[in-house]
Amino acid sequence: MRRAPSTGVPFPHQGERRFTVFATALSILAVGASLPFLIPARHLLAASAVPLACFGLFIALSWFLSFSLFPRASLSISLDMTYMLTALAVLPPPLPLAVALFGGIAGALLRRLDPECEREAYWAGAALNTGSLVLAAWAGQWAAHTLATEWPVSAATWGTVGTIAALYAVYSLTNLAVMVTAVALKGEPVFPYIGHYLRFLPTLEIYAIPLALGLALLYAASGVGGFAPLGGTILFAAALLKKLTRARTELSRALEQVQSRTRELKTVNTIGREISSSLDPQVVFARIAFHLTRILDAPYVILSLRQRGAIETYVEFVARDGRVQPRPERPLGEGFTHWVVEAKRPLMLTDLLAEKDSLPCAPVVLDPEVRAILAAPLPVEHGNEAIGVLCVQSPRVGAYGVEHVSVLTTVAQQAAVAIDNARNYQLATVDQLTHLYLRDFFRRKLFEEQARAQRYGSGFAVVMVDLDRFKQINDRLGHLAGDRYLQKVGAVVRDTMRAADIPCRWGGEEFAVLLPETDREGARSISERLQARIGGLRTMIGDAVVQTTVSVGIAIYPQDTVDGSLDVLLERADKALYAAKQAGRDRIVVADELPPRPGKAA
Repeated sequence: MRRAPSTGVPFPHQGERRFTVFATALSILAVGASLPFLIPARHLLAASAVPLACFGLFIALSWFLSFSLFPRASLSISLDMTYMLTALAVLPPPLPLAVALFGGIAGALLRRLDPECEREAYWAGAALNTGSLVLAAWAGQWAAHTLATEWPVSAATWGTVGTIAALYAVYSLTNLAVMVTAVALKGEPVFPYIGHYLRFLPTLEIYAIPLALGLALLYAASGVGGFAPLGGTILFAAALLKKLTRARTELSRALEQVQSRTRELKTVNTIGREISSSLDPQVVFARIAFHLTRILDAPYVILSLRQRGAIETYVEFVARDGRVQPRPERPLGEGFTHWVVEAKRPLMLTDLLAEKDSLPCAPVVLDPEVRAILAAPLPVEHGNEAIGVLCVQSPRVGAYGVEHVSVLTTVAQQAAVAIDNARNYQLATVDQLTHLYLRDFFRRKLFEEQARAQRYGSGFAVVMVDLDRFKQINDRLGHLAGDRYLQKVGAVVRDTMRAADIPCRWGGEEFAVLLPETDREGARSISERLQARIGGLRTMIGDAVVQTTVSVGIAIYPQDTVDGSLDVLLERADKALYAAKQAGRDRIVVADELPPRPGKAA
């Protein structure tokens, strides 16, 4: 029986070279050692040409018609052991060596015709099989010669059975020794292979004893004429089993594809439900990356979003092994992202190194080991444009196929809808310069907080913040410089506020903050922290260093209202801010501390 000695564990290139050298040397030595015995017996070989050809051809066809009874066993079964045991039992030395040599060479040539034959490892495997077959024939011939005088194969006796069983044991042990050596040279674990071999060997090969016994008795009684019909019938059964094995394999693959497709569709449906409930692009991406790593070979996931403005850029989110990491913005036109956006169609690379010279664009990879890339545009129906790209990358060659394109395209379409909704929501609620909420959204949240405070008897604070002497920055450096500074201030305000706070750009250089469930002391503490951080902000604009202070006014609900009026609350906070300006700026004033003589500040 011939089989590739593999435990399923990848072996290094050096181990593969050692295996090839061992297989080649084994074949050369086994064949070379046989020739000195075969050449002097050429007359006997010629006289026995028919049985030799018959046995050798049956062995060769057995290799070609190998099959598998148990897919999980990872063992390819052939009937060559049956015919080799028969030859050892009925043919005198050195004819079994000639049978092994002819069967090995012819079997290697026939195996080449099998479409499932692995071309890369073909010659090493053929050399190993031929060498091990001849070596097993040597061991079996010695055992057969020893047993022939005690238990000649001439009738169905226990002695004949013992002969066949002894030959089977010698043959199997020799074959196992060769395979274990090959496994060790490959660099694979030896003991798991031995356990795997011995676990399935009795079940898969024990049939060789009764078959060989029957064939040997037929040959002893009727010669080749009695042996060949049964031997051919056994090969026909092997051909049917091989066909059944192939059909079962194809069915298993089809079933796995259906199951995989079902899992993918379920996951795509789950992605659609989860991302549609969020208006945060980073949250949307985190859910997409989590699920894509489950249904695709995707250790690296990228979401690139086209950011329109004076200078168009890409805002990117990256997931490495499930961990989301924002990346700095990069200019438009770099890498395959821009190509996919402009072409509005997917890009699939099965081997980056092999295809790099024919790429329509420069690849952008997250790791030097990346070999396979699959990218899909994020389409938006209105305007027939793409707002970005969703991309997965893998270090495994051929990780993505045509079936994965449809999965990623579907996920990209869902992501595009969710992200476009999030952007539209942000345009309606967020100031695009400072990324703080707009005044209308702030007022809606103010009414909601008032209703909650009235229901639970709690309170809240409103803080008005104004940059001191900001007009001088615009007059001295220009409005673009002023806008850049406002962007920095907006970032400071966002970072200073708590998660539940609602900061907004009230207008110009003035800001308002809603502090839920915050009393007078809490509002002052937060305002002092904000005042210190903005006051410590220094921004280089050209050659100039820009820095300002802030004035802050605070009003508390419900103390600073009349009949719960929010307009009165905002007016009181604004008057407190005005008082801080009048008192010299860079101050915090609470509404109940308003100065007696209001004035006007520039």
